[in-house]
Amino acid sequence: MSVVVRNPKPEELATVWEVLCGAFGEEPRERFRRQIWEDSTFAVEQIRIAEVEGKIVSHVWVAERPVFYRGQAILPMGGIGGVGTLPEYRGQGFATLLLEDAIAYMERKGHAISMLFTGINPFYAKLGWADFPEWRFRLKVQNLPDENEIPEGYFVRPCELEKDLPEIRQVYSKHIRGLQLSLCHARPDNFWLDGHPQYLGLKPSHVIVKERGTRDTGQVVGYVCAFGTEQGIRLSEFAYDPEQPKAVVALAIALAKEAKADDKEGVIEGITPFMHPLPQVLASLTDATLWHQVSEHMMLRVINLRQSLEIAAPLMEKNLANAKAENMSGSFCFSLSKPEQVATIEVRNGKVKISDKDSASMKVAVTPREFFLLFFGTVSAQQWSHLLAHKGLVLDEQQIALLNLLFPTHSSAYWGGDHF
Repeated sequence: MSVVVRNPKPEELATVWEVLCGAFGEEPRERFRRQIWEDSTFAVEQIRIAEVEGKIVSHVWVAERPVFYRGQAILPMGGIGGVGTLPEYRGQGFATLLLEDAIAYMERKGHAISMLFTGINPFYAKLGWADFPEWRFRLKVQNLPDENEIPEGYFVRPCELEKDLPEIRQVYSKHIRGLQLSLCHARPDNFWLDGHPQYLGLKPSHVIVKERGTRDTGQVVGYVCAFGTEQGIRLSEFAYDPEQPKAVVALAIALAKEAKADDKEGVIEGITPFMHPLPQVLASLTDATLWHQVSEHMMLRVINLRQSLEIAAPLMEKNLANAKAENMSGSFCFSLSKPEQVATIEVRNGKVKISDKDSASMKVAVTPREFFLLFFGTVSAQQWSHLLAHKGLVLDEQQIALLNLLFPTHSSAYWGGDHF
């Protein structure tokens, strides 16, 4: 059997579309159409196909999705989507073959990390992707807040995308930077208007406005992508200007009212960075019990360990300076499994140097999951040290203190409309 792995030709994209529908069924047909023809980040070179005796039988897409690191740096990221094979060709290793090709492609393109979403985690774990937690919230409005609780000078209205988009983009950037979020997509301007992300949830429905004298001269200081459900509403994305915290109160009151409209049960649910103010305020204002759910359908893979640390290094130096800890010193050699990579962090006189040396005062052999939990601030260095204790790796107090400065705890989120 002759198997060829290649990119499709532009004139073959309609065939690729049919292969995707053959692999996944008819339900996502419109999504795949928009992915190919209504996503400004799409390029034919991102598609990897397996061809058997002249027939396209398997497909993988590597989406360009650069993401923020702590709201300030940007990590080049390749999003893996559309991993599918026609039913009659399954079980022959075509998906694995294409994923290995996709990894090589991401290495050539200079991606630092990769991301995917799946329900068959063990399959991807064999190729180096690791489970990573993703937070969602759910609550049921018990009591509607009074209208007079809306902060003076703020109001919520339907989004007028063409008019509001410039300010919405600014709010998105301010929100990510102010809350120091990781993994949010560093979106190109055109992406907001693309049919593919809009189909997946990137469609602002409401904006929070702070008046400038009259309601007609207000400034957009927040927004939400909200969709009605049988029980209430679902939020696929929300953001606000951190310098306008009262915007969260105005939005929470408006959402609570909408969730109870038309005799609905008042259920509000959605993706959230952990401990984000909006779910907390919603629960407080409506006497609701707030439930968080953690799933690990998201998986991350290190494509280039040294590059990832080099991108983070300026923020590490900034943390040392802010903490007046320029006199702290130390070195850590991260030895990563799946894929096998080594990189060393050396800290001296407030400067951080990243190299591919395999020696340091502390050598830390870590799995991809262990690395990402520290790197993306999901756990503190103290907690992380306990995760490593079963391996016999013991960090002293000075090393833990230094790691806490280099990798401070912070939240992450990947919004629905940015999927691939």
